[in-house]
This record gives sequence, C-alpha cells and structure tokens, in this order.
Amino acid sequence: MDIEILNQTDSRTFLRTLAKALQDQARIEASLGLIIANVGNLDHLKSVFGYQKTMSSLTEMARSLKEIVSGEDAVVRFGDGKFGILLMSLKNSGHLVLAANKILRTIRRGYEVGGVTLEAELEMGATVSGYGNNDAEAVLQQAETALLAARQENVDFLIYEPDQTSRIASALHLEKEIDSALENNEISMFYQPKVAADDLRPVGAEALMRWSHPLRGFVPPDVFIPVADAGGQIEPLTWFAVNTAFRQLNDWPSQWGPLSVAVNVTPGLVQQADLAEQVTTAQRLWNVPEGSATIEVTENALMHPGQCFATLQALRELGVHVSIDDFGTGYSSLSYFNDIPADELKIDQSFVRKMLEDEGYARIVRTIINLAHDFELHVTAEGVEDEPTAEALAALGCDFLQGYYFSRPLPQADFITWLADYRPER
Repeated sequence: MDIEILNQTDSRTFLRTLAKALQDQARIEASLGLIIANVGNLDHLKSVFGYQKTMSSLTEMARSLKEIVSGEDAVVRFGDGKFGILLMSLKNSGHLVLAANKILRTIRRGYEVGGVTLEAELEMGATVSGYGNNDAEAVLQQAETALLAARQENVDFLIYEPDQTSRIASALHLEKEIDSALENNEISMFYQPKVAADDLRPVGAEALMRWSHPLRGFVPPDVFIPVADAGGQIEPLTWFAVNTAFRQLNDWPSQWGPLSVAVNVTPGLVQQADLAEQVTTAQRLWNVPEGSATIEVTENALMHPGQCFATLQALRELGVHVSIDDFGTGYSSLSYFNDIPADELKIDQSFVRKMLEDEGYARIVRTIINLAHDFELHVTAEGVEDEPTAEALAALGCDFLQGYYFSRPLPQADFITWLADYRPER
C-alpha cells in the first residue's frame, strides 16, 4: 500500500485511507490491525523546543515507524502528533502486541533535531477489523476508545475490548465530578506514618489523597487519580495536596523532633520545568523548614530522564528531598543511578510482603538496599505489616519503614493523636 507518510493529513483523509485498506482486506478475507499512536507530551515538547523542532522530530518519528512495519503495512500522520499504523499482514492480536512493543522501544530512543534530543511519550490504542464491523469510522472509533482507555489506565498500550466504552463513560462521568469535589471539600489528605528502622521513632509521613463522594462513598485513589491525570485535572489536585500537606505539617506535635511530609507527583507533572519553583513557593507560603518536604515520583518517571532529571535536581538544590516510589516495578536502567537526582528509594510493597516466605523476593529487597546505599541513597520499605518483616528489614540495613504494622493512613486529627500516643516498642 503506497501512502505518503511524511506529510500531515487530516482525519477525513485518513478515514478514506482506512476505508480503502478495509475493502482491500475484505476482498482477500484477511484481517487488518489498526494502531493509533498519540504523542502524549506534544504540548510540553512544543513549549520547550519550539514548534519547528518538534514538527521536525515528528517527521523523523514517521520515518522510524515506517521502517518498523513491513512493506505491506502503512503509516499515516494525521493531526500534529497522531499516527495511524495499518497492519495489513496481521495474523492475530499477538501480532498487534509485538508491533506495539517494537514501536515503543524505538520511539523511546528519542530524536535528535538541531543538536537537541527530543523524547516523545507515546500512548497507543489498537483494534482488529474482525469484531463484525468493517466500517472505517467504527474501526477508527474502536482504536480511539482503546487509546483513551490506555490514557485513563496510565499504560502505554491497550487493544480494544467491547466493554471499554462503558468503562470510559463511567470514567468521564467521574472526571466531571472531580472539580466539584475540590470545591465541596470532598477530597482530604490522609497521612501514613514513616518510622526509622533502627529505633522505630516517627520521622514523618506520606500524604495521600482520599475522596469521600456524597453518593459513591469512598472513591479509591487508584480510580480517580488516573482519571484526573488523563483528563488534565491532576495539576489542581496535586497543588491541593501540596498546599494542604505543607499547611497541616505546621500543626504536627514536636515531641519526636522535626518531621517531614512526602507528596506524590505524577510523571507528567515532573516533566514541567516550573514544578520546582511552584513547590518552593508553597514551602515559603507555609513556612516549611528546609529538608522537611519530599516529592515522591514513581520509577516510571525515570524513563524520560531529560526534563525529569532537571526538575528533580532543581528541587534538591532548593532544599526539597526527592524519593523514587514503587522501586523495582518499573523500567529504570542501572546506568541512571550514577546521575539520578534523588535522596531515597522506596521498595515496592509487593517485594516486602513476600520477602519472608520467598527467598527470591528477599534477594531482591537485599539487592535494592545494598544498591541504594552504594549510591548514597536512603531506603524506605513500604508494605510492612508485621514485626518479623520489620526486624528483617532493619537487619538488612533498611533506613525507614512504612506500613499497616505501624498505622494505616490517617486523617490529620487522628495522625496527630497517633503521634501523641505512639510508643516505639516492638
């Protein structure tokens, strides 16, 4: 199929191309796979590198995509940062997954334009023209639905499933309620204590958002945070969390000495160059002492080290600690460790909870602790639920512990009571 891939086209032209491809496949009784790939950080790239450099990088990306697929397949760019990839030689849905993985590996290498490397973040949705509908508009809608589902679930790639439409409709309804939730004080901050592993004294807490919906009841953060992130509402939620946590830190009792508070920030926000300035503005506003504020980012944020590393380094230079959350579950490379601008790694709870019953998990925990200390990073273990696990982690040299063994996340008043009543005894 001979299609010009470098010139940007519009959705109508792409629909005609897709309709022609579906007709060709129907004649030979073959399936067609459609992947819609969208550059999720396009606005960020434009703001940092300018329109022309960004568009040039997308031209290079189109060439790379065409080299990835076979000669029978086609790549069409429609819209500034959106690509349609038509897999004409599709064998099964597994072929879609293999193609998507190959695309992701290639795009993550970045594109050099004018001496500058631009790192695009792709999000992809896909479908196969075998769900009983060879109508081009319906097939495109299926791929777009899968793309939206991937965005909401914070994953790189999803294949269309019939129930995604209803799930997305529910998420969109939830999205509309997030703004009113902030206005109506339905969202509040809870705090999970963090203690020193050697003597179990409290050293601070992680701030966690909780939503008490008047009709739905408790809405879990792993439901509404991805919805807010996909819908562009994560920024006001994050600044609500930062300002509330910094303000409430001032009311914590002082009998345990200086305490710190950690606030989670999504990978997308870490890509914003002004994040450090906004955090330190909140620090000054609420008179938070230097070293008492920590920003937590997931390990996946390190996949695009350029702006991410610059932002994290700026935070540290301004007296804010940086913690890498859920460590061990992402894709970071050991080569990053020499340059990673962080103060702490947090071992994911999935390893901690199984370390006493599975030697493999115990080795992972031990390796992370030793690796972090080799690079002069502190280590916090999450998911500590019993005394034997706490003792084992302390014996391995883990610095800090967090989990239900000490306390569940607590609202501000209950956390203050916990601090007053807590006794560091095993």
